[in-house]
Parts: sequence; structure tokens; C-alpha cells
Amino acid sequence: MKYLVVSIKGGVGKTGIAQNLATYTDAQCITNDLVVNANSGIIQLEPKKRSIPIKFCANVPVVMDFGASYNNLDHKLAHAVKLCNVIVVPTLTDARSLQATIDTVNLVKVADKPIAIIINNFTSESKLKQAKDYLTDALGRLPIFTIRTTTLFERVAKDGCDWFSKVHQVKGEYQLNKTRVAHEQVYAAITALGGK
Repeated sequence: MKYLVVSIKGGVGKTGIAQNLATYTDAQCITNDLVVNANSGIIQLEPKKRSIPIKFCANVPVVMDFGASYNNLDHKLAHAVKLCNVIVVPTLTDARSLQATIDTVNLVKVADKPIAIIINNFTSESKLKQAKDYLTDALGRLPIFTIRTTTLFERVAKDGCDWFSKVHQVKGEYQLNKTRVAHEQVYAAITALGGK
């Protein structure tokens, strides 16, 4: 199974969601980002390459963490869209992020692949409802999943994906374990969209 986590806007949680989804699905995480944390376990694709390397095109599980340009699919992103089984578009609840989500969905929907939106890093239920309504009005009835504000992304960035997969065994991490379970419910639903 191959997943593409993509947005034309930075700072919406692409990398954290991609890393955690890769851990959940036991997949390799690859990115077209220019800056990658050396301890993240994410493989950075060569910037000048125009396509995804052949080893990631085979029947191996991959989560692709890709930024997109505003108005067109570059060659590498177009290849990622073609390869993936499910497209995931993370967003926040602010107006710029929501508009970027709409623009991203309109950019990648040409592939006719299942698309899911994850509204993440929110605290206000009223802003969450407004964001869901706004996206539904603009895009129709795409699946919209939610992940509340959490320190889980920061902990994965700091301690790695291995920590995420074992958080339930770590003494004193009970609250983060509840968050991990909530994340896994979202990732299970996304996996189901791909027909697995």
C-alpha cells in the first residue's frame, strides 16, 4: 500500500502524520522536503530526480511526505500521485490552511484516488465544526478525520518512530498512549480507504 501525505502549505502537520502513518503501516517514509532531521528515519529523495526511485515503486509499503507547488503537479509529485493508493491532505483550522487544503485537493483529485483530509492540531470544537463545514461546502463529502492538539508529533520527531510504536509500554506515558490510540484509529480508517 502506498500513501501520499501532501499539501501546498507548510506547517500543517504533513511530516508528523506521514511518520506516524508509516510506523502504523510498517512502511518506509520518503520525502521531497529539502531539510530532513537525520534521526527521523525518513528518506530524503534527491531534489533533482523527476520521479520516485524504482525501489519505492515496487510492491512495498511507502508513505510519501510531499509538499506541492501552488498551481501544478511537478514531475515527482505527479509520479507520487500516480503510484499512491490513498491521498491524505492535512490541514489546520485557520482560513489560509483551509484554502490551501481546497487548492491541494483540486490539484490532486485528477488522479481519481481516494482522498482523506485530516484536521489536526486543534483545540476548539467550534472552530473544528466550522472548518469541517467549510471544507464540506467546498469539496463535497470527502472523509474528514481529526487529531486534537498533542505533543505526540514532537515526541516522535525527538525520540523516533520506534518510540511511537512502543509508547504503550513506556512508564509514565499513559496520556500519550491514549493519543496514540486515537491516531491509530485515524490511520486505520485511512488504510481502509485504500481497500486493505
